[in-house]
Amino acid sequence: MNNILKMKVFYGMLCFLFAFSLTVKAQDSVRVALVQAHLIWGDVKSNLWAFDKRVPLCKGADVIVFPELFTSGCEMKKRDKEEAMRSKDEVASYYPTVIKRMKKWAKRSGALVIASTIYKEEGKYYNRLLAVYPDGKYEYYDKHNCFKKGSFSPGDRHLTLEWKGIRFSTYICYDLRFPEWSRNQGEYDVAIYIANWPESRQDDWNRLLRERAIENEAYVVAVNCAGTDLTGLVYRGESCVIAPDGEVRARCRDYWDDVVVHKVCKVHKVRGPLRGALSMAACTAVKHCPKDTRDLLTL
Repeated sequence: MNNILKMKVFYGMLCFLFAFSLTVKAQDSVRVALVQAHLIWGDVKSNLWAFDKRVPLCKGADVIVFPELFTSGCEMKKRDKEEAMRSKDEVASYYPTVIKRMKKWAKRSGALVIASTIYKEEGKYYNRLLAVYPDGKYEYYDKHNCFKKGSFSPGDRHLTLEWKGIRFSTYICYDLRFPEWSRNQGEYDVAIYIANWPESRQDDWNRLLRERAIENEAYVVAVNCAGTDLTGLVYRGESCVIAPDGEVRARCRDYWDDVVVHKVCKVHKVRGPLRGALSMAACTAVKHCPKDTRDLLTL
């Protein structure tokens, strides 16, 4: 009889601890806005105007994420080398303006705003990701894994940051193909990938994102652009949130200019059968923009 009583007390305590952990977990999350956009290729002013309209659609988000090179799109395939250099110089000249605009968006929304643009220093060009806080401070990450014949110089350091109790690590496009670069030794809860990833390689996009989530036991937030670039290359988008078990929890609509807000949680690595429930509880809220965002930009 005593053994039965002890077992009941033991299981009662387990149930209490499990319920308590879920309560703590519910408070240990942030809302991330995935801004999947049709970019206006090579036109910085028009892109800044368009994102000025998109940011209010991210209402309630703690983190707002734009695609790679949101100011211009990736124009590495220009046929004329001199034309490509002129284009990069023009985009890079807007760097102070981009920082100023991102500071305004971060302050007005109260969110951490993440996006990349072109930065030039000592004759070298960098694909620079900016993480701008509401107080105006910012950190940056220069894309490390660049195409050998590409037009950017590689950065030499990671960026891991903490915001509202959640730890993030940031990556850009081609970084996705290098698992050792994003290896998680317990430094982060969420990996953010921003990209201009074409539809022709979409199978790789979906497979690699799931692999990075599972092998690093972390959430993955991936934001791609959508539409068609000046060379006719199509971008499906498929911006998404993937849980540590590889399950897709939220996804933007294919080919749409779309905004999705979804919760991600701090990952607690708990051994045993309760691990999955503990690490991903209370992170299922998702909110879609009601229609193609391009329709709202004209309002």
